[in-house]
Amino acid sequence: MKQITVILFLSILAVLSANNYDNLSYDELIEIRKVDSLHTEEINNVIIKKFPSSEKTWELAQNEFYDQLYPIWRDEKKQIPLLDSLLLKYPATSFKRIIYQYQIYNLKSTNSEDSLITMLSSYRKDFPKDYQSYYLSAKYSNEDNSVLESYLQTALELAKSDWKPEFYPKEQWLLEHRAASKKCTEMLAKMLLERNANKEAIKLIDEELSAKKLGVNDEATYIGCYYQKAKGLQALGENDKAIDACINALIEGDSRNRYIPEADSLLHKLLEPKKLKDSEIMDFVRNKKNYNGPIFKDVTNEMGLSKVNAGRVAWGDYDNDGFDDLLLNGSRLFHNENGKNFLEVTNSALRDTLRGNGAIWADMNNDGLLDIVTKDPETLWLQEDSSFRKQPDSIIDNAISTEGMGIADFDGDDFLDIYYANYQSGHYENNEDEVWKNNGDGTFLQVADSFGLLPKDNIPRAGRGVNACDFDLDGDIDIFVSNYRLQENFFFINDGKGHFSNQAIKYGVAGEETDNWWGHTIGSEWGDYDCDGDFDLITANLAHPRYIDFSNKTRLYENENGRFIDKREFSGIKYNETQSEPCWADFDNDGYLDLLITCVYENHPSVLYHNNQDGTFTDISYLSGVRHLNGWGAACADFDNNGTVDILIAGGDVQLFRNITQNDNNWITLNIKGKSHIDGIGTKILFMGKNKKLIREIQGGKGTSNQQSLQQHFGLGNTEPPYKFKINYKTDKWKKIKIKQKNKIVSLP
Repeated sequence: MKQITVILFLSILAVLSANNYDNLSYDELIEIRKVDSLHTEEINNVIIKKFPSSEKTWELAQNEFYDQLYPIWRDEKKQIPLLDSLLLKYPATSFKRIIYQYQIYNLKSTNSEDSLITMLSSYRKDFPKDYQSYYLSAKYSNEDNSVLESYLQTALELAKSDWKPEFYPKEQWLLEHRAASKKCTEMLAKMLLERNANKEAIKLIDEELSAKKLGVNDEATYIGCYYQKAKGLQALGENDKAIDACINALIEGDSRNRYIPEADSLLHKLLEPKKLKDSEIMDFVRNKKNYNGPIFKDVTNEMGLSKVNAGRVAWGDYDNDGFDDLLLNGSRLFHNENGKNFLEVTNSALRDTLRGNGAIWADMNNDGLLDIVTKDPETLWLQEDSSFRKQPDSIIDNAISTEGMGIADFDGDDFLDIYYANYQSGHYENNEDEVWKNNGDGTFLQVADSFGLLPKDNIPRAGRGVNACDFDLDGDIDIFVSNYRLQENFFFINDGKGHFSNQAIKYGVAGEETDNWWGHTIGSEWGDYDCDGDFDLITANLAHPRYIDFSNKTRLYENENGRFIDKREFSGIKYNETQSEPCWADFDNDGYLDLLITCVYENHPSVLYHNNQDGTFTDISYLSGVRHLNGWGAACADFDNNGTVDILIAGGDVQLFRNITQNDNNWITLNIKGKSHIDGIGTKILFMGKNKKLIREIQGGKGTSNQQSLQQHFGLGNTEPPYKFKINYKTDKWKKIKIKQKNKIVSLP
């Protein structure tokens, strides 16, 4: 073996000295490429020329494609000559199908009809087994309908075949392939409907729906199929069946909001004979589907928040009048007028100009008043009788991009500290996180290093969010940090003396590593979704299809005796490319936490999941009345104190959804005043029921610098009083309390 290695090494040296690569085999070129960095480009060119369909050529084509495309991503005219050159340079690689698809889109966008027809013909010729070549021909050609229909028939047949592009990443291809026949069926059915072949179209759709190819790991849904079916049934005069199909389409949802407006419009048209008012249509739909889950009403305009733009939200009762006020982006303050209106008081309540891109409420000087801590810039604002003054000599603006912020008493000295998860600057340069220890005298000290809150390898990560929680109930605060850029998350465990160690891998919450890649985690949040009395964790991940083979999807970590197991797939929480901010709350007071997840990017709707009480969730976005496009931050509060938890979603213009659910479930809300700081941050509350335990912790921020109400709401289902609670203000010692009334807001010292 050693002799062979020596001979190979000598032969490589001989080739290197002569720069003679043309006569080498593929394997020899790959080996030489590893050691000859001076001639990499020359070797690459030989590989592309001699082995045009090889795996390395596929990789080179992909890298060159994205590297050159990104600088001109939004300029179709500049992309056209670039992609033409790449099509010539890489004539035989299967990656060429991607180049074709981008070029076809560019030619269509620039109205280059002749070039488009030629390009489509070349695509079909080069990839006769690729359904996309025929699908795009049907979509963009200007040929006769009969020809377009034949293209789609071929595309549908190919979509059902086992063909796979060579060297294509497995999961990425499966994601595309599972949705391929659905996509072709939608378009073919539309063409059949246009020539009144309604029964044929409906039969085609029913065959696709019965196949049930799409599941929890697919972003695609069957909304388009149901919508086309509804149109076919409408054409046949079967209005009741058409209404059912239309409702099914809207329940399915649409990750790009393409079909939702069309299906909604069609439903309204189909319901015209019933002469329903707009306010009655959703009642009709819910009754038809026997829906009895949470129901919301968009009250943004009537509550004074029309056209208010923000990305982050924090709830907090800063004037102690019993109603949660609203701080948006850390720069606009709205006073809650007894649950009837939100009045902006930014100018009157702030003695200095409030700036920020996120903020958290907390009593930072233990004077019994909520203060404001902002990020971007990092600033402390102390309250003085419902007005706030900037404290220039406390924490210092770091002048870099800070995404996450969490506040808690990390060292157990009764004063709240601040963790800033810093993001990136310059050319994707990660910034080191910062932790400010509250000295209790108005000054703060940076302690990230001395507290052990920096990675051991001294390499900063791209921080996105901070979620502090005493997850192991040992009386001290632990810290979960969401990291982006395909990097692992941190989980800093407190030793009880204010010193931390990152044990994310040990506890199973770093994410899943693939070739040293992890995930794009954005917002995360602790919550006991299975009602077993311990804290579970959800981490919302942005996961592009291109990276799906090595990029984590959103993960739902169930706490199993201190070890976290990802249950997202089992739970029914669907993959979505741009999931951003999770939000736990019991919206129907059945005792189980439901889940809202925002999705960033234009036309990407948020999703609301109802907890089925068995570890699974059901998407109720449409039936509940909650949809927000291009959402970022989100947080919940019972802003009108009526016993149901409301939602505010930020991201563009904010939307406030009032919870109007009506059922017989009981509830208790605890308004807890902390022993040292009035916010009660870090206090744990445990409800002891007959068949379940519910645990909460008052948290100083969640997700990516958002904040839920400091009041702790417990849905109790049909459980009757007296209610037994245990409260832990700071240590591992619990205080028992008994509440004899139901459906009340109870204040505790």
